[in-house]
Amino acid sequence: MPYYYDLNRPLTSNATPGTENTHFWGKTAANQETVGISQIIAAGRFGTAGGAQIRLKQNTGTTASGGTVQTALPRNMRGDPAAQSIWANDATAITNGTTLLPRLTFGFAQTGGTGGWVAIEPKDKIQMMPAATNPVDVELTSLATTASVTFDLTVEFSEGL
Repeated sequence: MPYYYDLNRPLTSNATPGTENTHFWGKTAANQETVGISQIIAAGRFGTAGGAQIRLKQNTGTTASGGTVQTALPRNMRGDPAAQSIWANDATAITNGTTLLPRLTFGFAQTGGTGGWVAIEPKDKIQMMPAATNPVDVELTSLATTASVTFDLTVEFSEGL
């Protein structure tokens, strides 16, 4: 039976319009469970109208590095075990992986609109195999038409599909 977790962080897009920023990267740990990303949600809270995108990319090259470790919280707060996967956010600089393949893009309105993606069935989840093998990680980025768009990003996932 899988355990469910989430990550949430208030973010700001790049200070240069139309420039992509990496905000999260995550990978599985050695000898641990498969990770299945089931939902990603972005909620804008900016004052200027315009569009923004969130992109999820899988990496099959050298893994991303840097960033600040972020602990995923269990969806069931009554004693589920700590997440085994490893996640980092852009509170400190992230160095992207080397072979990135865009897998998912969705838009959201900069002025308070929510956009997102949800896996319709369990097999539809974006999956990462144990021991950081193909893909070695996933990376989440933003791209906005306006400079420094503020928004929240939430990633929900399971371990042990």
